[in-house]
Amino acid sequence: MKILFIDEEKPLVDIYSDFFVKKGWEFITTFNVKKALEMSELEKPDAVLLDIVIPMPDNVIAEQGYDYLRQVKSNSKTKDIPIIVFSNLDTPQDRQKCRDLGASAFIFKRDCSPKEVFDTVNEVIKRSKK
Repeated sequence: MKILFIDEEKPLVDIYSDFFVKKGWEFITTFNVKKALEMSELEKPDAVLLDIVIPMPDNVIAEQGYDYLRQVKSNSKTKDIPIIVFSNLDTPQDRQKCRDLGASAFIFKRDCSPKEVFDTVNEVIKRSKK
């Protein structure tokens, strides 16, 4: 299995990379949304864990995750990749916007363990294959 993790927080990337790799997964990561779009098409991950607030290349904070989600779901080559939003934005409006854009699940970043994230990813992949 292969997961694409889109997040700029290095400590989180390291934690989740270690966890998924120990479970036998291929773990690819970036925090550059343009690169993430390319990786989604070329790497064909089984799932994507996506942060919403991702800095722009000039370090301006932006909600680029929404742009990524919108573009992946509108591309015929990537639209079936399940995307799990993994964010600290957690209002009902944030969750609804993610659903409306095609996210398969939403995980509140501060409220979960690596095992819970791993279990959610597995469940979403199972559902997507049905």
